Amino acid sequence: MHGWLIYDKASAEKNAWFIRRLIELAKENGLSLTLKTDEDFSRLPDFALVRVIRPDINAKLEMAGVRVFNNAKTARIACDKWQTYLACKDLGVPVLPTAKTYTQEIGLPCIVKTVDGHGGAEVFLAQTGAEVARLQGVYENTVVQKRGAVLGKDMRVYAIGGEIVAGVLRTSEKDFRSNFSLGGQVRLAQADELQKQIVKKLYENLAFDFVGVDFLPDGNGGWILNEIEDSAGARMLYATSDIDIAKLYIGYIKKQVCV
Repeated sequence: MHGWLIYDKASAEKNAWFIRRLIELAKENGLSLTLKTDEDFSRLPDFALVRVIRPDINAKLEMAGVRVFNNAKTARIACDKWQTYLACKDLGVPVLPTAKTYTQEIGLPCIVKTVDGHGGAEVFLAQTGAEVARLQGVYENTVVQKRGAVLGKDMRVYAIGGEIVAGVLRTSEKDFRSNFSLGGQVRLAQADELQKQIVKKLYENLAFDFVGVDFLPDGNGGWILNEIEDSAGARMLYATSDIDIAKLYIGYIKKQVCV
């Protein structure tokens, strides 16, 4: 069985170790995996791991009969923060009030973020309505979100095929964003029952293969879903544990495609 591992060129350079690890593990499991950074889809593979924020690629390959990890529905919702919000509202998953424009319910200060930002990029804390307007003038496709009860803290839960692998708690004393790529401190953590229930509900609706689900503390000991990462990075998991999530993912893929 031959598969593609799809990245854009910049992300491929940044994630070179993880890419090599996936390719090596695929070979050990009798699978052929080729890195692909262009859009020449003339000779299709048996399966594809799409690790770029391009839901159209997931959809195109899926329509051509390729087994895609993650499926097009997951990519469409997870790669767009507005679609994530709408989907969670429909599922009854707790989320922060979010809108395409500022509302009184959201209040000030508030968060302004692009719908397709990744790794904490293009996420801003706006103090005034004028600042919200300025940011929305600079960035085309944005959402405005109520500020969380606790800044500088969140938790990512990694899941493969509906099963939770691990959680990583992220904190920052210098930034309202706690992303590892922005200098946040990380430690391994166990998902609680609420997080497990939310991940289960998401899987039942999306049938995802490998995602990271990011939670914000609600200020009362609970959690609110913040984002779903379709191309979840794993650096902080390797930094905090001996869990080889690449090995787990390739093992899962083998079971999916070798039937």
